[in-house]
Amino acid sequence: MKTKQLPLMIMTTLLLGIHSFGTVDAAQVVGKSGTKPAVSKSSTGATGKSSVKAVRGTVGKSTFKPLVTKPASKPVIKPKAAQGTTPKMTASSTVSSKVTANTSVKPKVTAATATKPKVTVVATAKPKETEVKPVSKATVITDKKMNTSSGASRTTAAVVTKNQVEQASTRVRVENTPDVRVLLGSRRQDASVSSSSGVTVLNSAKGKIENHKVVSVGIRGNKIAVNGKAIDSVVTLKPASGDIFTFEGKSYRGALTLRANNGTMMVINEVPLESYLYGVVPQEAIPSWPAAALEAQAVAARTYALHTMEQNKNQLYDVSTSTDHQVYGGVSGETHSTTAAVNHTKGIVMLYNNRPINALFHSDGGGYTEDSVNVWGNDIPYLKGVKDYSNSSSSASNWTVSTNRHALEGKLNAASKGVGKLKSIQLTPLGNPGKATSDRGVSGRIKSATFVGTAGKVTLSGDDLRGILGLKSTLFDFYVNHNPVSSTGKSYHTFTGKNDTVFIKGYGWGHGLGMSQWGAAEMAKKAGSGDTNYYQTILKHYYSGITLKKMY
Repeated sequence: MKTKQLPLMIMTTLLLGIHSFGTVDAAQVVGKSGTKPAVSKSSTGATGKSSVKAVRGTVGKSTFKPLVTKPASKPVIKPKAAQGTTPKMTASSTVSSKVTANTSVKPKVTAATATKPKVTVVATAKPKETEVKPVSKATVITDKKMNTSSGASRTTAAVVTKNQVEQASTRVRVENTPDVRVLLGSRRQDASVSSSSGVTVLNSAKGKIENHKVVSVGIRGNKIAVNGKAIDSVVTLKPASGDIFTFEGKSYRGALTLRANNGTMMVINEVPLESYLYGVVPQEAIPSWPAAALEAQAVAARTYALHTMEQNKNQLYDVSTSTDHQVYGGVSGETHSTTAAVNHTKGIVMLYNNRPINALFHSDGGGYTEDSVNVWGNDIPYLKGVKDYSNSSSSASNWTVSTNRHALEGKLNAASKGVGKLKSIQLTPLGNPGKATSDRGVSGRIKSATFVGTAGKVTLSGDDLRGILGLKSTLFDFYVNHNPVSSTGKSYHTFTGKNDTVFIKGYGWGHGLGMSQWGAAEMAKKAGSGDTNYYQTILKHYYSGITLKKMY
């Protein structure tokens, strides 16, 4: 009996072995086939084995090219094993685990993700009516990756023509909030820098030198001196902790870079872009304006800054603190309403053809904004004339200047544009907006005007004429010996040669390109109580064909 059972046991063992190995072979065949294995609602199958394809499917390549830093890899969530089981790992799933290990690094906390600092609230008066002016009349963009290093040398930027404007190189995504280099000024005198946490002094190689509560800085030949000791041609000062320091009694966020430059000390505030906007928006808008207007201003200021940073990446600084770029007041000018507007729109940028636009803005459009081609000669597709909603009864939108022929001749002579005794002005009378003429733009702004006198004639551009006469805009007309308030509105351009009185009736304040700030404030009043994104409606009205995208 026992002898007969032995072959039976051997046969049974062999059959069990074949079945066991057959299970492994079957698993291998499924793994190689093109059929996707079924996956349960949990991340594991009934046997507890990880679904390799499910894990790989969560690892995606980034499709964007960042401006500043490489994008952090997308973390991969490892599948959980069923309770009470130990998941087995096949050769394929081992490869997957390696991918997971390489892509699950926790990103560092940056200025873009850190908790927002507390904001100092101060009483603010109505800011100056300012306008953003480009570096030159041409739109200037360079074709290299953004580099915010303050040590870059100067190079010549490329001028973008009508056909090149869509080829601007600024890329569409920034992974972290970039730093902007703000020129606070240049000086020869010593200055003091302090921070409640102390000041850390770094040389050009970013090597730490020393810490002080208060630091005296100045220029000594071709080096920056700290507390009387010449250190290096470039020195950076940072708060020992926190992000606020004081320079000559005024507080700023970020760090302070001092650069020796031709016998002067360049003072540059290197600050995260969002923190920079905290100090810009309350200077460029009125904090009591509706939230949508402040949010539109925040997006315009952010977009303009990114565009200008790309232009000036090879310069010693990106922007200045004046109306040449954007007015910047540091920490002392911050308010709750404007900081909230910056935070609400964090990272939102206006794009045209997937690139940040040259987001010009001005104080008041005077009823209609202008095409860029009629102001500085460049036809920029997103800077087109549109209806402006600014309050026509305000002094910024509706103004009159009175003078006389002798004073007008004096102004022309002082600018080396004299034509003798004035006889007439050749200029199309100001009419309704919407149609351009040979000498006026679509809004009615003057492109050119010709002054005829006893000694000849001279033709001036609208910008030159505005500067010579000191006017708020180029949207105006002349009324010789007729008061435009009491007359029928018809312009008068002929002089009698006697004691001629000249009235100049005008509209708006600024160059008239892009967003009208007062117009945005009026539009914002139309926002519904639950409409938290009405700022987008404002921006899409004033900037033609743009899209809005969160870049970081």
